[in-house]
Amino acid sequence: MSKSTRQNLMLLAVLAAMFIFFTFQNARFASLYNLTNMFRQSLPNLILGCAAMFVIVSGGIDLSVGGTMALSALFYGYLCLWGVNAWLAIPIVGVLGAFVGAANTFIMEKLKIPGIMATLATWIITSGMAFMVCRAIPLNDPLLKPVVILNSMKFFGNRIPLAIPIVAAVSAIFLFLERRTVLGKYAIAIGGNELAAYYSGISVVKIRMIFFVLSGIMAALSGIWQVARLGSADPTIGTGMEFNVLAACILGGVNIKGGEGTITGMLLGTLILMVLLNGMQMMGVDSFFQSVATGVVLYIAVLLNTLMSRFRMKVKTVGA
Repeated sequence: MSKSTRQNLMLLAVLAAMFIFFTFQNARFASLYNLTNMFRQSLPNLILGCAAMFVIVSGGIDLSVGGTMALSALFYGYLCLWGVNAWLAIPIVGVLGAFVGAANTFIMEKLKIPGIMATLATWIITSGMAFMVCRAIPLNDPLLKPVVILNSMKFFGNRIPLAIPIVAAVSAIFLFLERRTVLGKYAIAIGGNELAAYYSGISVVKIRMIFFVLSGIMAALSGIWQVARLGSADPTIGTGMEFNVLAACILGGVNIKGGEGTITGMLLGTLILMVLLNGMQMMGVDSFFQSVATGVVLYIAVLLNTLMSRFRMKVKTVGA
């Protein structure tokens, strides 16, 4: 059994234990209404995490997703106000996300600015632009209402919301990219040893750009989803999203230094945080303590991964 498989089985066991615990604490936790509502709220985390997994595994980091979400939401709102069809505006906003991802890559690879600083600056710029264009006042106009149907649309006897098929489709696409294309192998190779990957013929800059463009597109689409869910374009839409996604990836076994990680692990990590936060909310736990509990869980996950890595290195050394 591979390391990633063992980690994923452990995460699945933790997820199941948490689900059972919170179900006993509040019977409504396991209701279809609550479960589907969790997916509606966590859709941005899940689809952003798919792209973030590739970025982090390849040795990069993207802290700009929250700002990109906010700016994309406002851009979408203004496109609708300017008379652009609400559905045509979606791919146009996707282009904005792709541009942000490409700009991040250019700043890092061509200007040689560290990824954490480059994407942090992009986050500040895009978030600031989102507040600037609307003067911190959310856009709430009837022209935005057509997209709201995405949040209310349901299938299978009006029981399954659109959020679940969207998450399933995006996850399937990224699983395919990870396991059936060279992108998964190249991400691990670049994150494991960038110089060796370059000399083996991998176009590091090109592959990194693909990952960051995907991250930007997912952030843009997440911003539109939040507009659909809230019914307005709010500049605070992406606040804290970059850290939520990063936490879910690390919890899911993605090595923050690069070279290790899977889409499956990231999805399990996101679901664990989703269940943890929702379960505490239904138990009436104070919101400040929820943040503390999330941080403690993340710290334990990083500590366990570090200890396991040291143990494997020790076993290899002894075996040698």
